[in-house]
Amino acid sequence: MEGYIKLHRKILENGIFRKPKVSHLFNYCLLRANWSDKTIIWNGQSLVVERGSFITGRRQIALETGLSEQNVRYALRTLHTFGMVKPSSEKSTSKFTYLTVCNYNDYQHLDDEGNQQSNQQVTSNQPASNQQVTTDKNNNNNNTKETNKNIKEDFETWWIYWKSLIWRHEGKKQKAWEYYQQLKFTPEQITESTRKYLESKRAVNQFHMAAEGFLNPKQKQVQYYLEYKPSPKPSIESDRSVSIVPSFKNQRDIVRRILANKNKLQAQQYWEELPPSWREDSKIQQMFQNK
Repeated sequence: MEGYIKLHRKILENGIFRKPKVSHLFNYCLLRANWSDKTIIWNGQSLVVERGSFITGRRQIALETGLSEQNVRYALRTLHTFGMVKPSSEKSTSKFTYLTVCNYNDYQHLDDEGNQQSNQQVTSNQPASNQQVTTDKNNNNNNTKETNKNIKEDFETWWIYWKSLIWRHEGKKQKAWEYYQQLKFTPEQITESTRKYLESKRAVNQFHMAAEGFLNPKQKQVQYYLEYKPSPKPSIESDRSVSIVPSFKNQRDIVRRILANKNKLQAQQYWEELPPSWREDSKIQQMFQNK
């Protein structure tokens, strides 16, 4: 991310400084917290994420900090006990946690003095013209650049997460990035939807889409799997008659059922994701030609 945060030396006197994992997480919270109020859309309704706050989840924090989920849980509890970070029971949901850095304004000033200091010359020998406060126009441009870079970093984090879970080809990264920018979901929501999507495919031994197919806003896969609730697993007795490795006849039945719910563009994408042995079957080829 562009920009910076302020870290006062008084942190040396705080008990968390001697707890590396807790201190690391607190710095992460300062970096992730919004520098100004931000409105997002959640379940068709607007949600204001206030200055000093952000939405996330333990799995997302673990992914971005390198801590285990158990360490994240412990560190958050410690920060809450110290009155440094607190979750909101009103704004948190089953999908994400709304976290607020307590006394955020004490850590990150927005007064004129702070703004002026951020633009001071590096040495006293520089010309005085370099000491002017940044104009509103430049601030707006910098904010836009920072937002764009934040989105890019969120995507890069998601891309690494995607590649760590998939079991086939990853897809076209550039196209996936274009679609990622169009999505109206938070990084935590996209990550949660990705997890549920891949788990659902693995549970029924099905192939997953390429990254750009999953992120394509027109496909609405992210929204669908964000709200997706898996059906109960069948009992062992009722599953005994089902062959684990499908015959060619079963493969054709699977393709036929899937094609019934796909348009021509989706069918083409699904064709590219089929294993070679399936695509060599003449009857499966005919199904796609008819589609």
